[in-house]
Amino acid sequence: MKKALVFGLILLLLAVGCIKKQAEAPATPAEMAAPTAEAPDEPRNYAFTFTAKTLDGNTVTESVFGRYDLTMVNVWASWCGPCCAELGDLGKLYGNLPENVGFLSVTVDEPGDLQEAADLLKKNGCTFPCLNGQASAGLMTGFLKDVMAIPTTLFFDRDGNQVGQRILGVPQGSGSVVDTYLAEIRARLSLLAGK
Repeated sequence: MKKALVFGLILLLLAVGCIKKQAEAPATPAEMAAPTAEAPDEPRNYAFTFTAKTLDGNTVTESVFGRYDLTMVNVWASWCGPCCAELGDLGKLYGNLPENVGFLSVTVDEPGDLQEAADLLKKNGCTFPCLNGQASAGLMTGFLKDVMAIPTTLFFDRDGNQVGQRILGVPQGSGSVVDTYLAEIRARLSLLAGK
């Protein structure tokens, strides 16, 4: 009986993904990313604002949403098995996105684990931008505050509004992970077209 219970708990954890330890936003301005000098392509009222650094040191703001009709955001960590398992597929997906669709990755790794996250991205051929979610108060008080398990994938329109429901875990479909994500992207673009 104990073995069945343990086995059931293990399956539940694998199905849901990894539970994220919710970190507090940085307390002092020195711990937060410096404001960016990047100006948005056009003035917009975004649903939320943020300034974040990519793992390779570039600054990204909410204006990234304004560049695409739809932006896919994947939240993950290097210590999450399901997250790491889908990285290769996300790298392939990034190379097959429609022109009007952007992609961001956000790692919620602690500062000491960021090099491991960068190494995993490189190992899996992931050339997409990856933001350090823990160092951005705007991300932590924006959409990350509602992310309780990883991997989680969300979609945003040009104004930073979420489009459709989030995807919790690695998506399961009749085809590959890449095909399943592409189908989700098409469905969300259809939602936007129907507005």
